[in-house]
Amino acid sequence: MKKTITNDIFYPRTLALIGISSTTIGWAYTFSRFQGKVYGVNPHPQGIPGLELEIHPSLFDINDEIDQAIVMVPNKIVPQVLEDCGRKGVKVVSVFTSGFAEIQTREGRRLQEEVKEIADKFGIVLIGPNCVGLHNSRIGLNFTMERLRLHEGKVAFISQSGGLAQNFTVVGRRYGVDVLKAVSCGNSALYEPADFLDFFKDDPEIELITMYVEGTSDGRRLLKSLAEANRKKPVIIWKSGRTAEGARAAGSHTGALTGTANVWEAAIKQSQAVMVNGFLDLVYTTMTLNLATLKGRNLGIVCISGGQSVEYTDIFDAAGLRIPLLSRGTQRKVESIMPKFGVNTRNPLDIAAGWSRLEMIDSTLKLLNTEKNINGIVVSIDAHRERILEFLEENRIKRLTDTIIGLRSSINIPIFVILTATDMEETALTIFDELVRAKIPVYRDPAVAASCIKKLSDYSFGAQGGARARRASSVQRRP
Repeated sequence: MKKTITNDIFYPRTLALIGISSTTIGWAYTFSRFQGKVYGVNPHPQGIPGLELEIHPSLFDINDEIDQAIVMVPNKIVPQVLEDCGRKGVKVVSVFTSGFAEIQTREGRRLQEEVKEIADKFGIVLIGPNCVGLHNSRIGLNFTMERLRLHEGKVAFISQSGGLAQNFTVVGRRYGVDVLKAVSCGNSALYEPADFLDFFKDDPEIELITMYVEGTSDGRRLLKSLAEANRKKPVIIWKSGRTAEGARAAGSHTGALTGTANVWEAAIKQSQAVMVNGFLDLVYTTMTLNLATLKGRNLGIVCISGGQSVEYTDIFDAAGLRIPLLSRGTQRKVESIMPKFGVNTRNPLDIAAGWSRLEMIDSTLKLLNTEKNINGIVVSIDAHRERILEFLEENRIKRLTDTIIGLRSSINIPIFVILTATDMEETALTIFDELVRAKIPVYRDPAVAASCIKKLSDYSFGAQGGARARRASSVQRRP
């Protein structure tokens, strides 16, 4: 009988790595920070160098209850292994093995149906097959193949691709996205993305849900779950397989039924979930919604050249955001603190030579914060210019990031930073990492920034705005 997903599956006490061998040795190291007990199972047990791991000939030789099993054996052996798990009382089984419905053969589909029936018979929560299972960064339940540090987070990820689940969990850390819980559900023989979406929407440990979906056997149910979850907390969804060739690739990847692209797009829009179209779009959009809140579409832009000001105005306006003129009073105040040449105070602010003085940056952003018609501030930084200023002013780059970080906690509207294209990548990454660690969204391209900020604004103005407002006090806005 199919069980409802509960929090227990993300907090096992014991793991069994079934099929651990010299070819799957990486997984043993991956789970070396697991906070519970890990056992290995192989009919011909051998020790693993550098790792203390009990390896037993069979599950039944383990003198302990097993909460969760990870299966890495040839596909034809999986049904028998699943039977053993059922008799042992294993509650959750992640089948990493491929060679099921995704290979689109009669034998592959038969094997998948068989493991589904066995799991159903024993009441096993079956993840996969053709997946990398479950992840919980708090306890070291780790599917990334990297020895990640234990950490807290508020983001969940549901993925039908194991590789993308791993990449997003690892890459996201640099972008201010700490994934707490994730599932790679692969072929979704028994549990589909909608099952995990229904769980995460009520999970108090999760504030933001992200998804990679190729297809589903029950589109209506997924869209219903999507709409219900999105009313409680933000849901970001990347629906792939939108082209004919992409749909063909998805079918051979997870055996998913992808559906027509325009139908999916219309349905997702109706749910008011946040839709993205690619890996970096997913990463940057998740960073934006995770680190910032926005109560309107009006932005103040601070640049250091006239051409850049025009470029940004075109891009943000085309995205559906607004760059309103500043009040005459604010313009006069900006004029009073800036050098008397080459300064545009209307919005965008082209502060030119004033950029070299950090106190002017600080004062300008604080003045924008007083404008009732400004909901957020976009600041452009040129890493190569900062590198030059570093020669003239000791610790200039550190003082610049400290100034912006200090402003984040002293003003009550969000700051978004754009790091322009540069030949000083090391400097750019230093600035990027410092600001993101302080929970300030940073982008490497103005078009990406405009797209992400527009999505944030759209979410805030949607039917789920109430849920967004409830999160605001703990994320960006402060009294």
